[in-house]
Amino acid sequence: MRIKCVKLKCLVCGKQGSTQLFLNKLDQIRYARVRHYSHIDKDSRKPQFTYHKIIDLELLKTLLSNQGIQLNSNNTNKGQLGQTGQVNNIDQKLKQTSLESDKSGAGSSARIEHHPPKVGVVGSNPTLPAD
Repeated sequence: MRIKCVKLKCLVCGKQGSTQLFLNKLDQIRYARVRHYSHIDKDSRKPQFTYHKIIDLELLKTLLSNQGIQLNSNNTNKGQLGQTGQVNNIDQKLKQTSLESDKSGAGSSARIEHHPPKVGVVGSNPTLPAD
């Protein structure tokens, strides 16, 4: 069973949401639901979602084909999310700032932690007693 996510308008409520398509090995839709963000849980601080089950899978297939979205893993189109389609959706400005931050050195505490202890300073490393 594979899962594909596609941004679509919900067939139940009409809001934009992330449609989760559960596909079998033959890339046929076996189950589908639309996920909508609800709120953040106060205790766990995790996002909570509501789900709407899509009952008419034939209507969903028609909607996907009208938008040019293919379900097989070899062809990824705009509008598809997930690991296979993510490369096309990267914001180039964010990518550039990420590369710039990678060039900077480690923070000051990281530099201190990786230095060996100073030789000859009492208490910084074990020393042999003087003869």
